[in-house]
Amino acid sequence: MRIFGAVRIRGPLTVLLTRLAAVAVVYTLLRFAFVLLNKGEFPAVPFGTYIMGIRFDLSAIAWVNLPWVLLSMAAVGERGRWAQPKRWLYLIGNAVALFFACTDLEYYRFTLKRSTADLFGIMAGGGDTLSLAPVFVRDFWYVVLIYIACIWALAWAYGRAARLASGDPQPVWRRVAWRAAAVAIIAVASRGGLQLIPLNVMNAADHAEPEHVPVVLNTPFTMLMSLGKPVLPERIFLPQEEADRLWPVEHAYAEGPLHGIAARALAGDSGMALQRPNVVVIILESFSSVYSGRLNGGAGYMPFLDSLMGEGLCFARAYANGRRSVDGIPAILASMPELMDEAFVHSPYAQSRFTSLAGVLKEEGYATSFFHGGRNGTMGFDAFSRSAGFDRYIGLNEYPGPESDHDGTWGIRDKPFLRHFIDRLGREPEPFMGTVFTLSSHHPYELPSGDAQRFAGGTHPIHPALRYADDALRGFFREAARQPWFSRTLFVVTADHTADIERTGQHYSAAVDYWVPLVYYMPGALEPAVVDHVTQQIDVMPTVLDLLGHTGRFFSFGSSAVRRERQPLAIVRVMGGYMAMHDGGVLHFKGDPHRMKGMDLRDSTVATMHAAVQQFNRRMRMNQLTVP
Repeated sequence: MRIFGAVRIRGPLTVLLTRLAAVAVVYTLLRFAFVLLNKGEFPAVPFGTYIMGIRFDLSAIAWVNLPWVLLSMAAVGERGRWAQPKRWLYLIGNAVALFFACTDLEYYRFTLKRSTADLFGIMAGGGDTLSLAPVFVRDFWYVVLIYIACIWALAWAYGRAARLASGDPQPVWRRVAWRAAAVAIIAVASRGGLQLIPLNVMNAADHAEPEHVPVVLNTPFTMLMSLGKPVLPERIFLPQEEADRLWPVEHAYAEGPLHGIAARALAGDSGMALQRPNVVVIILESFSSVYSGRLNGGAGYMPFLDSLMGEGLCFARAYANGRRSVDGIPAILASMPELMDEAFVHSPYAQSRFTSLAGVLKEEGYATSFFHGGRNGTMGFDAFSRSAGFDRYIGLNEYPGPESDHDGTWGIRDKPFLRHFIDRLGREPEPFMGTVFTLSSHHPYELPSGDAQRFAGGTHPIHPALRYADDALRGFFREAARQPWFSRTLFVVTADHTADIERTGQHYSAAVDYWVPLVYYMPGALEPAVVDHVTQQIDVMPTVLDLLGHTGRFFSFGSSAVRRERQPLAIVRVMGGYMAMHDGGVLHFKGDPHRMKGMDLRDSTVATMHAAVQQFNRRMRMNQLTVP
């Protein structure tokens, strides 16, 4: 068949492009599904955003299908020994890419970003993926159906496109010409156009406002762009002396009005020699300040934690540095922000020697331990704890309780595991530093029948789980108060990240998505107070060391929240740029920081954000995560 008697529309190039076009249609439909299933995150998406996303789709499609394209150019025809291998290579390659695209239809609401290559490491850790698969299939059955429909559509389109093949023999010049055209099309598509620099994730901010950047992108693209990229780019915005002043990373706390208040309180009036307090860090799964009656007003789902915040040093504007547990744990315990495409735990930089709270305290004679009721290996927490200097990791494998304490999904429920935590702390030599990370307030939020009835209510499935976890925390402190070490212990209670925040029309990938509770509690040593200036997870380590009276030099990307080392500023990486929460509000930094639009580079907040990114990239690249 010819058009205008000259141009052939049948032939191997037509077949190849038709099959790739079918993949592009599926990607576009998934973009609409992505917005529909996350409509609370993406209000009023401009139609142009969908159009701009096609450019990123074509890039991902070209890379994913490159092996199939090469085989199609080498083995032409719809029959013969290579016909079936070509078909299966097409279907399998796209099935893998679409698996992650469909996974992000629901996983996005937990992370608020398109997944990157570190998802492979998260899925491989601890064997959770296989055990959780039935739960996810049950809860997100519609995603499974969408995925099956996508694969069926590609299989159908593949067969229909075969009708466009031409059985006529072709002269040599035509055989060369269509292959050259295919190479040119794939080359242009893979790099996202004819521009000088190939397309990357940051370019999405050129086509959409920050809140719509994830709509422009697609998950196969973000995973491919982050695959095998261990090196952070060099970022030089300021003279290094200015960056060190605006965002210090080497700290030494001299004597001052807030210095060592916990240690001095332990001495009391008896004239006894100072003794270092014990430190207990409690990291609550998925607790958001939105559900705190004390911090947010209205109905609360954490009444005990609210009461504890009234008895300790409570930071009303504390923010998580990421949206996943694998980002929150290093931020809290090692002052490591999430300012790169992959989690620190799964990045090549995790091999570097770094500073952690456990490591610093271990040098001062502390016994250190990390507790998590999940499977050993989950998200690499056991490996991270070893690298961070913890003496012991106690997970599901080490838990001595009955099988009935297991929730059937993630691991040991909070109530029995927190009792185990107290029991083990009682055997530790003082001073000790113990960390526990809970899990019952994680999806799928399944509670024992009695507790499910006791804590029922609310408007979201997470609400009963929060009440249960909060009650488990109440039981922990009730039992801890009976221990001889209780009065000699500084407690830090916070969350790894937020999750499942109810949308009321005003929250869309904003600061509220990172707003977590944070309280430092030590009766008789810390006066109850509410602090309104901004702090973040990476400030926990330096704040604890400041309160303990630590005088040595140490490295930290964060700063003590009880003294003014720098402008109070919390910075997080978001799709297409950065977001900074400061005492005056929130700033979005769109795209590459070098090309920020509408920002006064003389503004102190902008300069501080620049300093933070410069310090992070420089120290990571130079493997300087400790003091000399």
